[in-house]
Amino acid sequence: RKVAVDMGFISPLICIPTAYIIKGFLIGNTFVQSLANYVDDVVNKGLVFKNWCIFIPVQCITFSIIPEHFRVSFVACISFFWMIILSSILSG
Repeated sequence: RKVAVDMGFISPLICIPTAYIIKGFLIGNTFVQSLANYVDDVVNKGLVFKNWCIFIPVQCITFSIIPEHFRVSFVACISFFWMIILSSILSG
């Protein structure tokens, strides 16, 4: 249930668009341009699908196998590599 809420709502509607908006403001884009870039990457580059391919298994493993005291570190390590992927999508 936690995974479904995170992957179906929080990531595609809050977290990833926020990253696009912040990056857009840093490079001088407007709010609308930043959201348009997000939608373009979702439609044409499969951004949300790539996020799901990484984080659905990660979250399932996190909540079922990883001991509670290692969860933050585990997700942080995976997130580091996701940021590399996201950065390559944003700059490409």
